[in-house]
Amino acid sequence: MEVDNEEANKRNIKEENRERKLESETADSKKSTIEPEAVIDLASEDKEKEPRALHKTSSIFLRNLAPTITKAEVEAMCKRFPGFLRVAIADPQPERRWFRRGWVSFERQVNIKEICWSLNNIRLRDCELGAIVNRDLSRRIRAVNGLTSHKQIVRHDIKLSAKIVHNLDNRVGLWNGEKKDEVKQEDDKENKTTESNHEVEQAAFGLSSKNPVLKNITDYLIEEASAEEEELLGMSGDQEEGQLGDGDSQIERDPALIKVLDRLILYLRIVHSVDYYNHCEYPNEDEMPNRCGIMHVRGSPPTAKIASAELSEYCRNFESKMSAFLQPVATLSAEEFDKLGAKNAEAEVEKFVQANTQELSKDKWLCPLSGKKFKGPDFIRKHIFNKHSEKVAEVKAEAEYFNNYLKDPKRPQLPEHPGNKTPLRDGPRHSFPPYGCSSFGSYGGEYGGSRGGYGSGYSGGFGGGFGNPRPNRGGFNRGRGGSSDFRPVIHYRDLDAPREPDEFL
Repeated sequence: MEVDNEEANKRNIKEENRERKLESETADSKKSTIEPEAVIDLASEDKEKEPRALHKTSSIFLRNLAPTITKAEVEAMCKRFPGFLRVAIADPQPERRWFRRGWVSFERQVNIKEICWSLNNIRLRDCELGAIVNRDLSRRIRAVNGLTSHKQIVRHDIKLSAKIVHNLDNRVGLWNGEKKDEVKQEDDKENKTTESNHEVEQAAFGLSSKNPVLKNITDYLIEEASAEEEELLGMSGDQEEGQLGDGDSQIERDPALIKVLDRLILYLRIVHSVDYYNHCEYPNEDEMPNRCGIMHVRGSPPTAKIASAELSEYCRNFESKMSAFLQPVATLSAEEFDKLGAKNAEAEVEKFVQANTQELSKDKWLCPLSGKKFKGPDFIRKHIFNKHSEKVAEVKAEAEYFNNYLKDPKRPQLPEHPGNKTPLRDGPRHSFPPYGCSSFGSYGGEYGGSRGGYGSGYSGGFGGGFGNPRPNRGGFNRGRGGSSDFRPVIHYRDLDAPREPDEFL
């Protein structure tokens, strides 16, 4: 009996524990229903979510964009898809019939493959876009030769990059409109004199600018040397500071100069989209999927010794590659602009008015735009400017568009006429292009001296003209032995006729 009572007590205790658990669970559930669920969810989501990388995008590459397709049409087509950000279109390519390439950027979390499949099923102006998914950059930071860390090259790069910064700022009009404050305290007179001295020094180097990146840049452009000490000790003082002698030496670093150079390189990369160590510019980078994509930096310095000739050669080659960034903007003079056929907007409007003024009879004039009749041309002029002002605006816009086309140095235009090119000189040629690098229609060099490839002049047909003397004809033995060493002319004779003594085959 005692055993049965103990088991009954245990069962009662278990049931009481279960009831207590159920009561506590129901109480917790009531509390959770009373409390706002949104607050709990937001707190949990904030803990679980990671910060979004806003600079990362998903993009699609459009291989074929016809010249007639506008950017607005591409944007209107892509805005239908979720997560659309922007469109970038490259310049037309003459070798591809002026077709262009494009990049469409979307937010990172979209299903880019599904969007790409949808774009492949769309034809824009009867043109297949050729959409493919654009991969992410494999390496954004790429290293160049560590030779660039040498003190002599760093000083040369500071001079070169400062000139490029100054030139590019002038192209886009940066730091030109800033003027000093007219009202200043008398206590700042000393600062004025020091600033004016720095401006004089910068003007001597051609770097007069208000750009803070170029402030005090002359302190690093002016070189120093112990000329007197070297003269007294009988040492050679012809070398520049940091320049090596005739022998080899290790890389010499200057952290102060490198810090100044890095500031200039970053300014070029971020402001002007110029990758200095890759000596190139990335156009339309603000519209591309990666707004600041690839950048080249200095690599680890070499452990081997370096000759001074190698340093000089590197500086010379690098400056020649960056020469395009040192050239000012080529602007047309008024005379050249008129020779190209520039249009005057007012004159074009006057032509438009005259073309739409027709005399039917005496005191009876017609406006073809509206079909209305007027008593005189003055009434038609007023009618055109009042009722057809949008047509007048179109004429002015067309004239401005044409003038901008003439001013564009990269404008698409027809190749130069063959007759306008300078004729090729007769006589021996001692320098030949390598095999396989010749122009269109040639074989191992120019076949026939007068045929200069695609778009060049022809002189009497292929190979200099049939039956005409060919002083420039080459072939494989072209130019060998001077101008008198021509290939002999082959005579064609009747096989049944007797051989002539001076004839050869």
